[in-house]
Amino acid sequence: MAALLMDLERFSVGPPEWDLVSTAVRRKTTGAATAEEYDEFCEAYGADVTEWTGYRTLAGIRELRMATYAARHAASNPEWTGQAQHRIDCLRGRCGSRPWTWTGIT
Repeated sequence: MAALLMDLERFSVGPPEWDLVSTAVRRKTTGAATAEEYDEFCEAYGADVTEWTGYRTLAGIRELRMATYAARHAASNPEWTGQAQHRIDCLRGRCGSRPWTWTGIT
């Protein structure tokens, strides 16, 4: 049987930390994951990416992507304007320290 590769716009090769940071950001940035859930994840994976020296850099990139995602949606759906602004305010240091409460954009 031949392999079929789909969704090439989402296909990439890179450090595994990039994928792990997504889960860490759910805990450390948005508060969407509980401490218990994150601890279980780290135990299952065998490491905590937040202890890696490059964590803050990749987390910052992920956070910026999440803020621009909300802004992009707010441009066509005013319902998300407040959430987009909140995310930008958080990144600019106007909302205290992490974790911030970010509502999911659907």
